[in-house]
Amino acid sequence: MHGILIVTPLVLVMAMGWLARKRGIIREDSVSHLNDLLYWIGLPALLFRSTLSVGKDAFSSPNLFIAVHLAFLVTPALALFIASFRRESPKRRAVSVLVSVRSNNVYMGIPAIALAMGEPGTRALGLFFGVCMVGYHLITLTWAQVAVSGGLSRDSLKRTLLGVSKNPLLLSSLAGVALAAMGLEALPEVLDEALKIAGATASGVALIALGASLKVEHLPRVLARTWIDVLVRLFLSPALVWLAFLAWPVERTLMQAVVLVCAMPAAVNNFVVADSMGMDAAYAGEVIVASTLLSVISIPVWVLLLGIVR
Repeated sequence: MHGILIVTPLVLVMAMGWLARKRGIIREDSVSHLNDLLYWIGLPALLFRSTLSVGKDAFSSPNLFIAVHLAFLVTPALALFIASFRRESPKRRAVSVLVSVRSNNVYMGIPAIALAMGEPGTRALGLFFGVCMVGYHLITLTWAQVAVSGGLSRDSLKRTLLGVSKNPLLLSSLAGVALAAMGLEALPEVLDEALKIAGATASGVALIALGASLKVEHLPRVLARTWIDVLVRLFLSPALVWLAFLAWPVERTLMQAVVLVCAMPAAVNNFVVADSMGMDAAYAGEVIVASTLLSVISIPVWVLLLGIVR
């Protein structure tokens, strides 16, 4: 029941965004503008405050670093192995690799963790972002490049590093950790309140934008094409993270938050990444839609399995 109570508000807010687009209140180009607002202002403000609040704890959990990065390395390899049996094009196999790890850990993960676990979960998520986001981007983009081209060139690695270095979500997380490491325990009250206001808009607007971007037409055919990648994204990937934590254990709240955020549907930005890296962007969009809709079932299952009770 707790899992259903968590996912229901998320679905209702996404439904508001979807209905607003259908009624013409939100136009196609408006979704892009909302995403830009979130990407450059709302979400960086939220992540910066979360990682700063974690403080020096970001350097106190080597098991978190080891377990999560090991899962990041193994999951795409398994996804590529599974995709190799399906006689798909390299562009589509690369999408399978990309979405296997890249979950919607911001647009859906942040509000889901906040609803499921409250402030302890949000703090744990800030620690996860601070410790693991660099590896998250580098490993997933590198694996995707290998899948689409059959190898990794110096130029493609350089482009990957350059793109990651400009990511505001990554930079805001690193900035929070860096300032905490330098001994900053709190921001000036005025600045903190400004960032708090900006960050408070992120979860709701993110879900509205996500709902407005969903196109559920022809869903049965989409599910028929994507179900294997959806199962990898929603169940295999978080299960591998959980298994890694059995070998390198961390505090229970941290484990629950990280596994749950890794069980989120495919990140919306997978479409942008797939398009820019020469993959099958249309298929990436189908995986995003299918995994987001089926996460209505999978998120309560993971809440139950993880024993999350607020």
